Amino acid sequence: MKSMVTRLCALLCALLLVPAASLAEIAWPASPTQGQAALMDYISRVNQNQSQQNRGWVNSLFECYPSFAILGITSLDMAEIPEGVELSFTLNSDSIDTLQLRVSDPTRFASIAASCIQAASPDAVTLDEALADPTAHAKRAMDNPTASYEDEINDLNGQSPRVYYAYYPNQYRDGVNWLQMTLIFPLPDVAASTAAVTPPPQSSDLELEYDLTDYDGGTHLEIFTTPTPEPDSPAGEQ
Repeated sequence: MKSMVTRLCALLCALLLVPAASLAEIAWPASPTQGQAALMDYISRVNQNQSQQNRGWVNSLFECYPSFAILGITSLDMAEIPEGVELSFTLNSDSIDTLQLRVSDPTRFASIAASCIQAASPDAVTLDEALADPTAHAKRAMDNPTASYEDEINDLNGQSPRVYYAYYPNQYRDGVNWLQMTLIFPLPDVAASTAAVTPPPQSSDLELEYDLTDYDGGTHLEIFTTPTPEPDSPAGEQ
């Protein structure tokens, strides 16, 4: 009897050690393209972050094609209808191009957005650092629920991920307000070397080095954890 109890305890401990994100059974394509495989790896990192925050995980795949995919966080795995959290990706043949995250509940937006930001540059930004910017945008929406805004987006891939925000109150005249984050992924060969985020509204006293770029009219602020590229580099040419 004692041996059986010991085995049961060991099994329970093993189950508790399984990351919650691994319980999300997404029905991925059986023979994914390189771009889809990159998406699968990225969603795994996002779900690790979501599990760390105990905020649910991406568990439904609504559409998946070589050039785009739509996923969501739902109450049941592989649901057929989105439930207020939608992640829409455009894919290249071998990498992820863009992500548009839309969340209808501002109290959920920051944690999901931070998971996505950190997963796009895991070696350059921590989850806590990634939380600051979307938290400020969620607060802005909650403080002014009828005031819409939208960042101007430059969708060219560069040397670092870039993040833009928007807020659309009652967008479809159904009483639902949407917070949106657009993440432009970096070129594949530099994905782990730098990180960039858009500044939060009325931000101040940030300790990181800032570089105000001019390729999008001076409206976007990037934060680099590595030295600014030389003018003749691919980033300098943009």
